[in-house]
Amino acid sequence: MRISSSTLYEVGVTSLNDQLAKLVKTQQQIASGRRILTPEDDPAAAALALEEEKALGVVNQYVDNISRARSKLSLEETVLTSTTRALQDARQLVVNAGNPTLSSANRAALATTLRSHYDELLSQANSKDGQGGFLFAGYKSSTQPFTQATGAGVYAGDQGQLKIQISASRQLAISDSGQDVFNPGISGSDVFATLETFITALNSGAAITASDLNTALTQIDTATNNVLRIRASVGTRLNELDATEGTNLDSAFQYESSLSNIRDLDYARAITDLTRQQTSLEAAQKSFVTVQGLSLFNYIS
Repeated sequence: MRISSSTLYEVGVTSLNDQLAKLVKTQQQIASGRRILTPEDDPAAAALALEEEKALGVVNQYVDNISRARSKLSLEETVLTSTTRALQDARQLVVNAGNPTLSSANRAALATTLRSHYDELLSQANSKDGQGGFLFAGYKSSTQPFTQATGAGVYAGDQGQLKIQISASRQLAISDSGQDVFNPGISGSDVFATLETFITALNSGAAITASDLNTALTQIDTATNNVLRIRASVGTRLNELDATEGTNLDSAFQYESSLSNIRDLDYARAITDLTRQQTSLEAAQKSFVTVQGLSLFNYIS
């Protein structure tokens, strides 16, 4: 069989190009650290890697959501702690006001101090989060939830609880409405109405009766217990965040490990391949040059 010079040339060039392409691909794999550079390299593995990436993205979003939830609930816990302390201070003032030896001036002074606690509670009820939204406004986070009208705290929010997805099967409440925390307008547990009524009694000039005292103390205790109930709920949710975050991080690690096994490069093998390909390419180049120099006339003397 006769083989023309052009055929020899084409075969040689094709062989060189193929080996050069393999060498370049190996270099790209080493540079990127990835075995799969394009889906064509391994269609099945590339499809599986895409599914793993999607799953990892979802889990990472849950982790981000947990971080946001923890920040919001931690702030609420801080505010509720301050609210509890303000209620306890207000209770002590009410107890002090029951002293029958107090003068009208003394009771007026207590009324002024109690008013400052009222204002502190109102300020806490209107606390904002890090994004400027109101903590206790329910879904209406851009609306100031509490205003003072004739002493009572008037609530302008709603009873909604903001929720966020922290796992595939769990949405967690990351807020509590002002209605639930402070019970505005609910007789016997509206702390703003309780304090306003007692402040009015102190400023009347008359001595505080056992009835006034007992009513105020009972209602303040009811309000305090309610805030403590919410605080306990926030603490439980924070604990759940910690547990769920651990589960999500474990899942993320598993997805990352799986992705690494699918698409990451075995450097030792790749470097061995590169060395072999370089040797093969050099040999092919020398062979091509030798074949290119062959001619029938070289053997005619």
